[in-house]
Amino acid sequence: MELRWLESFVVVAEELHFARASDRLHLAPSALSAQIRALESHLGVRLIDRGRRTRPALTSAGRLFLEEARLTLAQAARAEAVGRRAGRGELGHAQIAYVASAAFSGVLTDVLTRCAAPGTDLTVQVRELETPAQLEALACGDIDVGFLRWRPEYPPEVTATCLLTEQVVLALPAAAPLAAYEAVPAAKLCDESFVAPHFDEEYGCRDQILEVAEQGGFTPRCAPPVRDYIAALTLVGGGLTVALVPDSLRRVRIPGVAYRPLADVALTTRLVGAYRKGETSPAVRGVIRRLREAAAATATT
Repeated sequence: MELRWLESFVVVAEELHFARASDRLHLAPSALSAQIRALESHLGVRLIDRGRRTRPALTSAGRLFLEEARLTLAQAARAEAVGRRAGRGELGHAQIAYVASAAFSGVLTDVLTRCAAPGTDLTVQVRELETPAQLEALACGDIDVGFLRWRPEYPPEVTATCLLTEQVVLALPAAAPLAAYEAVPAAKLCDESFVAPHFDEEYGCRDQILEVAEQGGFTPRCAPPVRDYIAALTLVGGGLTVALVPDSLRRVRIPGVAYRPLADVALTTRLVGAYRKGETSPAVRGVIRRLREAAAATATT
């Protein structure tokens, strides 16, 4: 049974006039009659009485069938709409992971807001995950998009888009004498102990600490690495260390922590969105498209 037969039957049932129904359907009367006969032959029952001198009329079977035909056409239209929306990445599921510091950047929430825009029914699940675990999960398909700090290289099947480049600032104990500076000279950090997240130690943080030390003319002392920036700020708040952190972490209000720019060293850090190359899921491609839109919006501000 073809949907076009149902559509033709419904129009004839509404018009009860083959010529008007033909006009609505843009079909020749003979083609319309052939479709109705094909439907009746398929069902094995007459649906429309065709009198030579009277208007067509629905049989009792035709009246029962009309309601079901309308429901079937409506469901078919819904199914088509769902398929098209899914193909445009407006429906479906996606798994997103992020490093803790990404939550304070504003980019992650921007992407999630875009995924929840009117007309979009994406189901997005979000969880915090350390960088190495994110890259492994991306490669094996456990997550679809990751928000992490820039790395010099990624697994072969993974690529990344830069979402945000931000200044690096100094987090230091609020009660420390250095907090009196509006901007802290690198040389003043010679007696401080630096702490960095474990998974950013090699890529970014370590090089930044060395750059500050070189500018200040000293060899840096480093505390054991910690899980993430939030753990680093906790140590800073306790008066144990200082830390170089993304500027967006100023939003984190941990007691005893102050933030100051560096006076004579310009450092930046990048937040990236990582995802699989050649992604085939329309829903995930929809998230990636919104991620790129967020990156473009950030670049123009």
